[in-house]
Amino acid sequence: MSEKIVKENLSAKYLTFSLADEIYGIDVGHILQIIAIPGITPIPKTPDFVKGVINLRGRIIPVIDLRLKFRLDERTYDERTSIVIIKIIEDEKTLYIGVIVDTVMEVLDIIQEYIEDKPSFGVELDTEFILGMAKIKNKIITLLDIKKILTKEELILLNKA
Repeated sequence: MSEKIVKENLSAKYLTFSLADEIYGIDVGHILQIIAIPGITPIPKTPDFVKGVINLRGRIIPVIDLRLKFRLDERTYDERTSIVIIKIIEDEKTLYIGVIVDTVMEVLDIIQEYIEDKPSFGVELDTEFILGMAKIKNKIITLLDIKKILTKEELILLNKA
């Protein structure tokens, strides 16, 4: 008797954004708000992808450049570059992190039938942060698990920033 593998239902509304001509999506349940790039205060001795912190209505929020975290080429920020403020609940603590993206696009209602499993590359690549791949309007959208983009160690580091 064969066992059927039941895939997690990933149907949700996703905020889509671009990074280096690729489209990504994050479940809107994790999005607090989207802001223009304000002044970012650098923090010494942090990884390159950590740009620093911002003050958002009295709350200090660490900011990461998702391009650098994904090992993509750095680019100069422009008027379309945004910071997506993300809320992560980890070990009963709520963490807020700003994620710099090239361009915020739109919110899409993505249903399970448009979502495929993340690709298997046949080698040891870290794809834990990918929930799946959605095919919509002749485009492929990589759906991200925001809780897994950063390691536990990186979350702890950012929480102390």
